[in-house]
Amino acid sequence: MLRNCHRFILKNNAFPSIVQRNTFLTNDYQCTEAWNNLNSKAIINKINVQDFYNAVDQNHALKGVVSAIDVDIFAHAIKDSSHIEELKDLLHKLRLSAETGNMLESTQHATIRKYLQFGDITELVGILRDPLNFGVFLDDYSANILLNKLITSSDFDLAARVASLIMLQEEYSNEITCTLCQYACYKYILSYTPEPSPPPPPSEKNKKVEEIKIRVKYLRNPYFDDHFDIKDNFTLSGKTLAWMSERASNNLNNNLQIIGWLIYKKYDKLVSLCESLSNTKTFKIYKEVLEQLQKETANADAESKPVLENCYSVLSKVNHKADNTLEESIKIAIENAINKLQKYDIEQQEKLFKSWAQIREEKLEEQTKRLDRARRIQLIEEKQKVMKEQEQKLWFFENEDQIDLQIEEKEQLVDKTVEKKKNTKSVDENYIPPEILPKRK
Repeated sequence: MLRNCHRFILKNNAFPSIVQRNTFLTNDYQCTEAWNNLNSKAIINKINVQDFYNAVDQNHALKGVVSAIDVDIFAHAIKDSSHIEELKDLLHKLRLSAETGNMLESTQHATIRKYLQFGDITELVGILRDPLNFGVFLDDYSANILLNKLITSSDFDLAARVASLIMLQEEYSNEITCTLCQYACYKYILSYTPEPSPPPPPSEKNKKVEEIKIRVKYLRNPYFDDHFDIKDNFTLSGKTLAWMSERASNNLNNNLQIIGWLIYKKYDKLVSLCESLSNTKTFKIYKEVLEQLQKETANADAESKPVLENCYSVLSKVNHKADNTLEESIKIAIENAINKLQKYDIEQQEKLFKSWAQIREEKLEEQTKRLDRARRIQLIEEKQKVMKEQEQKLWFFENEDQIDLQIEEKEQLVDKTVEKKKNTKSVDENYIPPEILPKRK
């Protein structure tokens, strides 16, 4: 089952008391040593974080550009929580610049790790949920570490939000990620209590409301894509559970899929799935599924209630009942996925960190060459300008006639513009202004 991490606390020389903390992933999964090696390269160690931020910020103020490799170096160089807000600021500026397409994968991974280590996880989830302004996306490994952290702290609300982000990206390749997402969404759905609707505002009688009309260029037709436009975390959790449970057909996923379509309110798919599973001899129903179905039926509207009652009737007739609880079965699935993939994931992370270090060096070398080339071009242009001015001084008498012609052409252009302005300002002599009468009393 869950791995137990023990922490011993000594009080008044008595026996140590043991505080247990449940976690799924081992410490080895985080690849701390390999990650620290990536952050201890020479280019990272020799910079002063505050001075580096000031230089990048000043360059953005002058040129309106932030370099993607500079943001990557800054993200890896952070050593404490005092520079987390500055990282957020640079990510936003990079996202709004033309360099956003060059953002490195290592920058996104480093952002997530630094926020987990030094920052506020709630703020991190807010950044992940706002890709338009920050452009930070989860990879499989950072998603697993973040989900494990949130599940360990029993913050199932944020864990379900993170799981929904993975569903929106439609990334189902990592089995550990999928099972952790299923657990997070299931626990959130179990603990969900709907917020009471706010009281209606007091009606103001006999008050005339002034109608204000505003001219707009066009009206946008209302559109709901039923994916990115979903804002309710409860509905998103249902969709995440349904979609991720579709990837493999086994008894656990089939039961979770029922809950998913139920919460997502896709009753046509729910009915079809219930009828199909009721005719499957190997299918075992969990009592938690029936309880959730009963709960949603009690809160359903008049139109949906008969449909849900029919689903409950079909599933309650299933002969085989599951032995374990649904939560225990999900935990077993997570443990199986970790035992199967953890070693492979650790190896892949270590390879990834090495490739990121190489990519960073290559990008930094490219940027150095590009800046050096731009600086040399600027120096050449400045020298050419000085040489041209000196040439004019040295060869003035030989080119005097040509210079006079150039001056004459410029004077003619000025005369034409002056005449054009005079013509536009000419007033009709026969114009008679309108007579203004005094107001009637």
